[in-house]
Amino acid sequence: MKHQFKFNPLATAILTLLCGSTVSSYAESNNVASEVDNQKLNSAIKESYPGQNFFEQYYVSKNSPEAQARSTPSNSANYCQNTWLTPISPESKAADATDTTSVITADQGYYNPNGDSTLEGNVVIDQQGRMIRADSITIDKTQTFAKAKGNVQMAQSGLLAQSDEIDYNLKTQTGELSNSYYISEATHGHGRAERIERTTPNILLMQNATYSACPPDQSPTWKIQANQIELNQETGRGTTKGSKLYIKNTPVLAVPYFNFPIDDRRTTGLLTPAFGYTNDGGFELSAPVYLNLAPNYDATITPRFIGGRGAMAEGEFRYITEDFGGGRIWGGYLASDQKYNDEDRKDFHLLHSWKLNDQWSSNLEYNYVSDKDFFADLDNNPNTRTELNQRRALEFNYANGIPGLRAQLKVEDFQTLDPDIDDIDRPYARLPQLLVNYVTGNSQGLEYEFNSDSAYFQKDIRNFNDLQPTDNSVYQPSGTRLYNELSTRYNFRNQWSFLIPQATVRTLNTFYDKKTVDRLNDNQRKDSEDQSVVVPEFTLDAGLTFEKEGKYLQTISPRAFYAYAPYKKQDGYPNFDSTAASTNYDQLFNPRRFYGHDRLEDNNFLSLGLSYSLFDTIGLERLRASVGQSYFFDDRRVTLNNSKEDRFNTEKQTGPVISLASQLSQNLSVNLNSMWMSNGVNAQRDLQVYYTSNQGSLFNLGYFNRSQLDDRQENYDQVTASFIQPIYNNWRLMGHVQYDMDNSVAREFLLGANYESCCWGVSLYGRSYFNDLDDVSNSEIKPKRAVMVEFTLKGLGGLNSKLSSLLENRILGFDKVKQNWTP
Repeated sequence: MKHQFKFNPLATAILTLLCGSTVSSYAESNNVASEVDNQKLNSAIKESYPGQNFFEQYYVSKNSPEAQARSTPSNSANYCQNTWLTPISPESKAADATDTTSVITADQGYYNPNGDSTLEGNVVIDQQGRMIRADSITIDKTQTFAKAKGNVQMAQSGLLAQSDEIDYNLKTQTGELSNSYYISEATHGHGRAERIERTTPNILLMQNATYSACPPDQSPTWKIQANQIELNQETGRGTTKGSKLYIKNTPVLAVPYFNFPIDDRRTTGLLTPAFGYTNDGGFELSAPVYLNLAPNYDATITPRFIGGRGAMAEGEFRYITEDFGGGRIWGGYLASDQKYNDEDRKDFHLLHSWKLNDQWSSNLEYNYVSDKDFFADLDNNPNTRTELNQRRALEFNYANGIPGLRAQLKVEDFQTLDPDIDDIDRPYARLPQLLVNYVTGNSQGLEYEFNSDSAYFQKDIRNFNDLQPTDNSVYQPSGTRLYNELSTRYNFRNQWSFLIPQATVRTLNTFYDKKTVDRLNDNQRKDSEDQSVVVPEFTLDAGLTFEKEGKYLQTISPRAFYAYAPYKKQDGYPNFDSTAASTNYDQLFNPRRFYGHDRLEDNNFLSLGLSYSLFDTIGLERLRASVGQSYFFDDRRVTLNNSKEDRFNTEKQTGPVISLASQLSQNLSVNLNSMWMSNGVNAQRDLQVYYTSNQGSLFNLGYFNRSQLDDRQENYDQVTASFIQPIYNNWRLMGHVQYDMDNSVAREFLLGANYESCCWGVSLYGRSYFNDLDDVSNSEIKPKRAVMVEFTLKGLGGLNSKLSSLLENRILGFDKVKQNWTP
């Protein structure tokens, strides 16, 4: 029979002994006890057992209702079938000692004011955020010394410790647990200690202790054996002194001092080093140091040594301000690179976002890189790509204020990394640019839309003579472009059809700056007077949908699109930022042939398309097929380069454009796209096959071919393939290749092996690749090669998974397979 006791001196002593707190109130019924977190978990918690059984009873299936009900980091630990479930969850905070209610239950109790007082038989003390259990508790008559015996347990905020007995001095608030075991739920960690001292309510000090985040078997894959381990719940960190790292039972590393997390809070410390080898840099080693400077900003400093190049320093600073947004600053510096003509190599980057209020926001971006080879040579993140033009911009954005109105004002410039790029191929700076979009009306009826793009485009010309017109090309002066567009349309839609007529008026004005006009010759100056053009446009988009139900659901959707805009002469107009749009099925139903607003297209064409879909009984789209073609009633006279000899603009029709896709099964998909010219030449085609299994296998194969079309598209002929294949006992092989058929060279090749378990992981991969700016047709340019190793002890931190991050960017469907691979 259970009893409740109101022994104020004894309760005060016991709670001070085990929790460092005092009892200020008394619960008069057992109902209060049911409110404590551990009472909710009784179905998952058995009576305590010594040794190994102590761990096993709190290591439950993470699919159990109790584990699913508690959302903690350990519950989502990858590759673990089970999770820790301690009586008090990590999110529970212990109540202040002066304001908390305690419930004490025991089979028997004896209070002797002149001698020792005892509680015996399944003693349980519940307090908000704390719990104590023992077979018996004895306190002397002076209420100075207390002793708890028999399966003594202390639980608080995801930490649980068990010992044979505890001796505690109530006056000094110090105590010792002998022959102890402990669990840290938040880090999936556990261990044993010869002695545990509780020096404060939030600090456990363990002597001759072990720590591991592996499943609680007799021989964990790794463990730390330390002379001393301190777990500090106030700082969220653990520290070790005189420690050794064991792999199985073999010591592999001696560490005099180590700092590791026991929850997800940030703290200053040494992060896990990284190492690797490249063919042009040799062996390299980096040791990042994290600095938790304040709750709203931190920094990471990374010293690196690259054998063939020298010492390098990298850093990142992240910040959040109270009133002016937040962002990050990062960069690196390598002095006198031995592999790069002893030049200094450096980069600097800044990103800042600021939400002024619900309507206004701002973004700032600045990038500087010393040379075009910096990222390929020195950035050890395999996901980084070399952008030829490094962006620098300041933006102000407006939205969510006036219904339907969005606007952006920005100043934008670029740093071109390759000094050999001709001026004519360098991007313009926008100083500034104003973009406005306003939509109003009824999306199911009459609707109005206004678009505006106004900008001053400026380019620093090193050699102005390079920009003279040759071969019917146009020089690119600096100046202002004003583009405006006003549309009205009627949206008629129902379940089986749509009809959308639209009328648009577009205007374009260009004004050259004085510096440009002064440097032009007489003929150019005559052609470069302020220019203005207005073009009306009409489009009609219509479609039907027919459905047939049966064993399979089938749909057929014919579509017709007509566009008309008269020709307006625009010879001599500059091209600031426009390019020709590539042809695909969706582009057939678009009246715009150019991306950008430097030309107002002339149109008189009709596009016809037909789409067919077949759905099976479980909702898979077994087949989706689309075919379309455009018919031109007039030649297209407006071009980007003012060329009158463009044969594509005189063709009366395009060739057919087809798109095919099929989910052959839940695991296998095929996609095919192809586009022909009117003369029967296939101008573009691609094929992709994607397979994934429920066991974590993945295979991708893609072929991409595009013919050279003057002023429209560059040619390429490439094959890509990737795979992930589980082999044995959580080992996987994975690879990726991108092969350039035109130059018979692999632009990138990656092959790796990966092992993941509940408590550790390792990845080894080799990579051969070219800089994104390399001309692979030049046989003198050799690929870069790198071998990288990633090793992670889960629960102690580890490398950012660069291999996984690389595969996510290279392999379609990697995330899905990763989830399937995780138990």
